[in-house]
Amino acid sequence: MIHCLVYNIALICAISSAEVDSSSEARRHYAWGVRYEKGGLFEDALVQYRAAASLDPENAKYRCALGELLYRLKEVRAAKDALLKAVDLDSTYIRTYYILARIYYDEAKYDSVIQMYRNILSLDPNRDDVRRSLAELYRYEGMDSEALHEFEVLLEDSPEDVGLLSAVGALRLKLGRLEEALEVYDMLARLRPGDRKVERTVARIKRKLGDYEGALKMYRSLAEEDSSDCEAFLEVLALSRRLNRREEEVWALENLIRLKPKDTRFMAELAGVYIDEGKLDKARKLLDRGLKLAPDDGALLVMSGEYYWRKGERGRALEEYRRASADPRWKEYAERMILTLRAEMEQEKLKEERQKEEEFFRRGRRGS
Repeated sequence: MIHCLVYNIALICAISSAEVDSSSEARRHYAWGVRYEKGGLFEDALVQYRAAASLDPENAKYRCALGELLYRLKEVRAAKDALLKAVDLDSTYIRTYYILARIYYDEAKYDSVIQMYRNILSLDPNRDDVRRSLAELYRYEGMDSEALHEFEVLLEDSPEDVGLLSAVGALRLKLGRLEEALEVYDMLARLRPGDRKVERTVARIKRKLGDYEGALKMYRSLAEEDSSDCEAFLEVLALSRRLNRREEEVWALENLIRLKPKDTRFMAELAGVYIDEGKLDKARKLLDRGLKLAPDDGALLVMSGEYYWRKGERGRALEEYRRASADPRWKEYAERMILTLRAEMEQEKLKEERQKEEEFFRRGRRGS
């Protein structure tokens, strides 16, 4: 009995010693593999990593090292096998997911890349580089809500990061979260004064939110800062008309004519404003300038007709409307004005005839 007990103890010790020896031997092979890999002796490193994995088959680190080197040597299938085995052995060994993510990215398997990034973040939420890569990949894949969430998490720790603010603002804007987007772009405008792209975005959001006064102020500022910014002047024009701000409408039209001296549309529009304000001389000069460039332009001819009508020269006004009716864009309006003007002229003629009749009868009564 005593002999049997002694034998069992000896056997256990021998087995334990063998396990210790194999683990120690595996570590030794792994260390040699690392050295060989650093020295560029990749085939020798593979031999050592395989030996380590064989001696300690439950160690995920050895499988991961083997898989990473195989990937480096472009043996992708074997690399995946080794790495997936490492995941099976230890799903918390984070390095494995990094290498798998790179492999899947090369293969354009972005769903798998996303899953690898998620695995990494579930193990270590503070890996900001991974979270940023995940956010960008979500964005690339059109998963805007998911991308926005990840960018917003990053922004909590870096509230003045211009890149993050730009990403969050753009995604909120794309998702229709206008008020939240405006908060971000206001912050960007403070951090990057003079950034016209940011200021233009702020103005555009204000307009969409119905803050026309705020939008007009922003676009006017943009136009004043850059007198060649045609888009800003067009926005000032549209908003000033919406708000019935005649002074700013005139300012925008004058500058648009300066920027587009051959675009007769703005000349016709400004001439119309001048006519409404009774500035007939200014209107005439502008119309003459435009008609030299485009003698058959319907808009200019209509305004010219308005000018002569206002001056009391109905015959000349009628002629201008007739010419304008040849322009398909203004045909209907011009013909309506012709009918209106003819009716007015007819009424005037009837009035004159009645006055003559009345004068005739008055004279007759005086004579009798």
